[in-house]
Amino acid sequence: MKIQRFSIYGKSILFTLAVALFPVFQLAPFKGIGLVLSIVSILAIAASLPSCHFFTRLLSILFLTLGTWMVESKGIDFSSYVKLYGDMLYLLSLFAIVPLLALPIQVGGYRKVFEELFQRKVKSISTLYRVVTGLSYILGSFLNMAAIPIVHSSVKSSVEALPMKNPKRFLAIGILHGYSLPIMWTPLSGIVGVVLYVTHVRWLSIVPVLFSISLATLVMNWILFRWMEGGRPSVVGDQETASAAEQIPLDDPPLLFRKMFQIVLAIVLLLFLIVSVDAVFSLGLVVTVTLLTVPFAWIWCLLLKRGQSFWLEVKHHFTRKVAEMSESFAIFLSAGFFVQALHYSGNDQLVNQLFVQCKELIGIHLFLLLIPYMTLLLSYIGLHPIVVVHLLAQSLTPAILGFTPEQMTIAFLGGAVMTFYMGPFSGTLGLLSSMIDVAPLRIARWSLVNVVGFSLILAAAILLV
Repeated sequence: MKIQRFSIYGKSILFTLAVALFPVFQLAPFKGIGLVLSIVSILAIAASLPSCHFFTRLLSILFLTLGTWMVESKGIDFSSYVKLYGDMLYLLSLFAIVPLLALPIQVGGYRKVFEELFQRKVKSISTLYRVVTGLSYILGSFLNMAAIPIVHSSVKSSVEALPMKNPKRFLAIGILHGYSLPIMWTPLSGIVGVVLYVTHVRWLSIVPVLFSISLATLVMNWILFRWMEGGRPSVVGDQETASAAEQIPLDDPPLLFRKMFQIVLAIVLLLFLIVSVDAVFSLGLVVTVTLLTVPFAWIWCLLLKRGQSFWLEVKHHFTRKVAEMSESFAIFLSAGFFVQALHYSGNDQLVNQLFVQCKELIGIHLFLLLIPYMTLLLSYIGLHPIVVVHLLAQSLTPAILGFTPEQMTIAFLGGAVMTFYMGPFSGTLGLLSSMIDVAPLRIARWSLVNVVGFSLILAAAILLV
């Protein structure tokens, strides 16, 4: 027991140090800090591997082994080898910091408001689906995966009180179809940070297209749900509505409206701050988000008069939650090292040449349209979509292949959305599976029609940009 406690404490310190050093190195890139960052990254991998699942450990060791073999075959000194580590630390910093945005929701009593939103009279199941997907969309745009348990706990009792043939299916697709779409455009999404980092595309230049795809798909999901509901009775009876409404006392509508307005206003203000700070200081999207998250969440809690509760939760987050990120630290830092080894050894040019030959064989347009499906396919062998995107995007040179960085950005982000819809190892389906006790692959099948519709919208956007 003491050894386990010491292990958790040690990983908490090590991971927190790595996360803290990253923005420091970006703001003040002293030569010594870069080396320290690489050493801490190596230690973080070593500390993570023993507590990882077998497949994650195997894949991480494979990345490390192949990367080491490539650079040793080209000749490399020990100092240069160490400096190859730490490439994806920017993503881990984002993963560790962004969840703090959920603290104002937690300490500010917003969950009770969400429950009341669903307890109020709903005229049809289609209306409830739109409300669930809409709330998942809004919360997913700045809470990422934390939005899933919040929406699930808020809507579960209301859904179970309604006359549905399969309430588990409704819960899964309602939450999933709303949550997965904003990750395509929100700067708080890890996948957006990775893609923009490797393609060097400015967020402001591409976000109108990404947001349009996301919003068009949300509306399409509403239409598809209404169509698939078909002739089944969709009107919720007064008895069921009353039964759901009696579960908790309801606040006045003005309070409900005010709380929802606060959340939307917070999202808009945060996005405005991120864009403004990035435009003025040119820190990069990921660094800007990492630096702004904590002060923004703290000020929000202060306005709610919950400042003390905020810091208690921050302490718990870094001493407990961050220590549970072993899987992420192992796989992402190992994959980052592998990509750097590809560049150092020159093998990335060979990979790019293979893609060039593939493009010549099938044509540029079909090649572009296949990129999202590459991401989805590789996710089915156990690779996280972020790892897939990082590996593929670093090996593709748009200028050589004959398409624009913007087209590649849209293709990879579209592939990520498809993977979050249907990828059994994306994390999203696993989390939903544990909540509703349904196998991830079954949840994936429920979204097949929606993925087909999304792929058509995505294909049109890729070819028109």
